[in-house]
Amino acid sequence: MSCAAILVAMGMALLLASAPAEGAAKGIVGTWKLVSMTYLDESTGKETNLWGKDPLGFLTYTAGGRMSAVITAGGRTIAAKSAEQATPEEQAALFRTCIAYAGTYSPTEGGVVHRVQVCTDPTWVGKDQVRFTRLEGDRLTITGPPIATVDGPGPKVLKLVWERVE
Repeated sequence: MSCAAILVAMGMALLLASAPAEGAAKGIVGTWKLVSMTYLDESTGKETNLWGKDPLGFLTYTAGGRMSAVITAGGRTIAAKSAEQATPEEQAALFRTCIAYAGTYSPTEGGVVHRVQVCTDPTWVGKDQVRFTRLEGDRLTITGPPIATVDGPGPKVLKLVWERVE
């Protein structure tokens, strides 16, 4: 194979490697603000607000295939001047009501896979987070596969609704 052919082949490989974020997932590229976060209990059909009625969060997908998410419960407060000075109980409550992670993403048939590189929960690092997406105008609904939780015996489906901010 000639040098020119190798360069063309390498260029095609690079183009194909970047195509998922620029092609199939192009509609989700941007920054999103969290509107709601609920659990659906599949055994009862009951939907429950997770972390209260007004959770806070932002999700960003770049055209280059990077993603980051930060989500907290709304209305969090502590008596101390900073989280570092808070009591261990307050610090634990802050940790239990916050998730932040970042890494890369790849589109799939029905959504995306987040490949976690850093996270507030170290058990997520190096693992894939499968997400199913539905885009309707400036609203992005993301669900995960059913999971067991400490809240009850039935599997629950996490559902996050996001609104585009840019």
